[in-house]
Amino acid sequence: MTIHLILDGIPATITILARRPALTCRVGDQIWTVAETAAADAGTVVTIDGEAFHLWRVQEGDRVHIKLGTRTFSLAVDDPINAAAQLGGSSNAVRADMPGVVVGVNCAAGDVVRAGHPLLTIESMKMQMTLTAPRDGTIGTVAVKVNESFQKGAVLVVMAAELEATPS
Repeated sequence: MTIHLILDGIPATITILARRPALTCRVGDQIWTVAETAAADAGTVVTIDGEAFHLWRVQEGDRVHIKLGTRTFSLAVDDPINAAAQLGGSSNAVRADMPGVVVGVNCAAGDVVRAGHPLLTIESMKMQMTLTAPRDGTIGTVAVKVNESFQKGAVLVVMAAELEATPS
């Protein structure tokens, strides 16, 4: 199983090599062994190649919020139907999953982007996350600016409509 994600604006690929007797995965050229145990404070202790880390996580709708040490991450959990629609290019709008403020804009109208390209960095509930292009294409409009606030569901970026293939 392969998972593609963007962490701090950097694309990463995680390949799960084995689930038993321990979770073994590859990130880039490095292979990691991961184990998880419950902690006394309702958190989790994750051991990666023998080094223990305290971790807390909570799922909120289609997002998983993870606190690992002093860092907090928010990950989108793909609904298979929504993911299939995005891969099929049925949605041109990149919307806000929750209210927040724009911290950085990494695209402009007319930019050609590939799926997963970082478009915006937003902050919500004191966490920063990067919103990415749902598909390959061209940016139609960027509806927000740095330091601009937005509500849940707001359209932040619109991808230009895909051109229909013309018969030859």
